[in-house]
Amino acid sequence: MLASATPQTAPAGEESPLDVGWTGAVPSAAVAPVDDELTCHACGQGRIVDGYCDHCGTPPPNPRDHLVESPTSWVGGVCDIGRRHARNEDAMSLSAAEAPGSRAVLVVCDGVSMATDSHIASLAAAKAARAVLDQPFPKGAGTPDAWAAGAGRALTGAVARANEAVAAAVVEDVPNPPSCTFVAAVVEDDVIVAGNVGDSRVYWLPDAADEPARQLGRDDSFAQEQMAAGVPRQEAETGPHAHSITRWLGRDAPDDLTPHLTTLTATPGWLMVCSDGLWNYCSEAEALRTLLHDAAGRLEEPTPTAVAQALVDFANEQGGRDNITVALARLAGRGSSTTSEATASAAPVEGDPTDG
Repeated sequence: MLASATPQTAPAGEESPLDVGWTGAVPSAAVAPVDDELTCHACGQGRIVDGYCDHCGTPPPNPRDHLVESPTSWVGGVCDIGRRHARNEDAMSLSAAEAPGSRAVLVVCDGVSMATDSHIASLAAAKAARAVLDQPFPKGAGTPDAWAAGAGRALTGAVARANEAVAAAVVEDVPNPPSCTFVAAVVEDDVIVAGNVGDSRVYWLPDAADEPARQLGRDDSFAQEQMAAGVPRQEAETGPHAHSITRWLGRDAPDDLTPHLTTLTATPGWLMVCSDGLWNYCSEAEALRTLLHDAAGRLEEPTPTAVAQALVDFANEQGGRDNITVALARLAGRGSSTTSEATASAAPVEGDPTDG
């Protein structure tokens, strides 16, 4: 039996299915659904009555099968079930201020497929982490470095809070308790701090060809351990145990959940937070930059949400073997106060509280 739904945060009748835990159609006494919402999407003839089509018996689509978030014009994301899985165990949670580059939080969690009810775990973790990261960080001396140090501490705290949320997501004792990966990036005044536990990733994809694209942080995975031992990336990431992770969130998580932290100052470019449903098909940062630029170039309006959808479409076209989540922030673009003369910080040194 599933755990009880998460506490509602919206007024009765206005809650999202994701606020109460999706178990079918969510009735609302306050807002009557329009006819299109009542029409069965499977047969196109029946109407949804008591959670099922009165003609063919099909339930309505789970809203988690395809989610789109566009908090502002410069931040957006898409979370999709893919083509092979019965449910979407990815989750994302985004927030952003209106001014480009001013402040944003992008969180993505990927439920571990072999664990019980990991779709519940990933959503609980994403929402709990964003609640922490939405709070202002102490600026200390008021310098970017001081803010980055505070952001690093906040990300570490967000991981701890997300882990607690995952552990509490399902109350029953089960052999494989719910678990998920964690990755997040926080932007403030075009300074980025990113952190991850597991193999979901953050990429920095600058516009300038002479500035290298890079993955921020590193995976907690068997493939990463192989690459550290000298195995070529392609071989390591396509091997039989490539997606075996070495750290995760959940009741059976390892003791050390300190995230891999990275700090940089953005030039014009794209910040991407994604699950392995995307990078399964395009892993290297330079190749991913080319893929994104090509996708954006084909769009009449390359908004972050539109580009994210194009990348999700790409992953589905390659087979869509996993759930796919892509969240993007467009930094130092039109309207940003950051000049193109800013440069990315040096590669981080492991162990520094603001680097990973």
